Amino acid sequence: MSRFRVAIACSLLTFPLMVLGQVKLLSVSATELASTDNANVVYTVRTTDDGALSLDVLTGDGDVVRHLVKPDAKAGEHQLTWDGRDSRGRPVPDEAYCPRVTLQTANVRAEDNPCRRTGGEVLSDLKPSITSNGDIAYTVESAARVLIRVGVKHGAMIRSLSVWRPRPAGRNLHRWNGFDESGQIDLRTDRLALLVTAFKLPDFSVITTGQTGLDYRAWRATQGWPEKPDTPVDGGAATPLERGGVRIARQHYMARYKDREPRITVRFLDKTGKPLNPARKTPDEVRVLVDLHPEDRWLMQEQLYEVAFFVNGDFVSEEENGYVPIGWLWNTAGLSRGRHLLTVNLTGFTGRVGTKTIAVQK
Repeated sequence: MSRFRVAIACSLLTFPLMVLGQVKLLSVSATELASTDNANVVYTVRTTDDGALSLDVLTGDGDVVRHLVKPDAKAGEHQLTWDGRDSRGRPVPDEAYCPRVTLQTANVRAEDNPCRRTGGEVLSDLKPSITSNGDIAYTVESAARVLIRVGVKHGAMIRSLSVWRPRPAGRNLHRWNGFDESGQIDLRTDRLALLVTAFKLPDFSVITTGQTGLDYRAWRATQGWPEKPDTPVDGGAATPLERGGVRIARQHYMARYKDREPRITVRFLDKTGKPLNPARKTPDEVRVLVDLHPEDRWLMQEQLYEVAFFVNGDFVSEEENGYVPIGWLWNTAGLSRGRHLLTVNLTGFTGRVGTKTIAVQK
């Protein structure tokens, strides 16, 4: 090795490496913020040089909620405070918000953005269980987005209770009365199938609470932010499906304002095309028409779906790669007399599932 290279190597061992204009997020004072309590959170940031220091609070869709700035920050540690409000001074919806810090010096613009370099890691060993009160308990090792679905073992998915909602680290409890949305199916039986899965929020994320009546999508619309399509996930540099040997959830890259399940409509016709009332006696042949609720078509912009049909929770038929509205001919001749439940599951390629259960009299 040349004397020049040896001298450089020794200098790196002797002096710490300092990057001109470096900025780094160090901590946040709390991971939850109750907007109803006039509370706030404090972000601690370190800079290596003097310059204009700014912190942007971002939604999960990358929109700037609030811009905090120290125009003449000196090198060292700084604290910036966010009160859980947007740039217009209004409380933000209950969601998770991630910080991005920037330092602009005379020559360099540096950034630390945990919203891009962290988050999405799939969490395992959540230990979901049903409490004595019938609620759903689970544990996440860090703040995460959580999906909870209930259904019938080896059969229909009946209800989504949490669609990638942000939850704090530790033991969480989801209140549930044990029924599907229609109130017709009591799932508190040995046939209950429970799915609880989660992926990590980006580092330094803050979960806001206290604004349950404020819809996130509607609030975004008041801000004038465009609705972006789901990010195509190919496992490339822009959307890696692994980081540090840990799997990244595909849902991490989905649009957060789409974190809901689509509603579907189900109608019954006889073989002549005349509408049927399922509460009355059903003929031996019924045409079942399935469609997306008109107000939820925006949520499922893809054209192809899988539609599955279940009777009393058991699978009976499936239409793959179907379009909606879709029709299915149901032969009910083999059903016993009495009341039966037809459940329809409509699944898009992004994994969103619409479900509908209707009581049918035979």
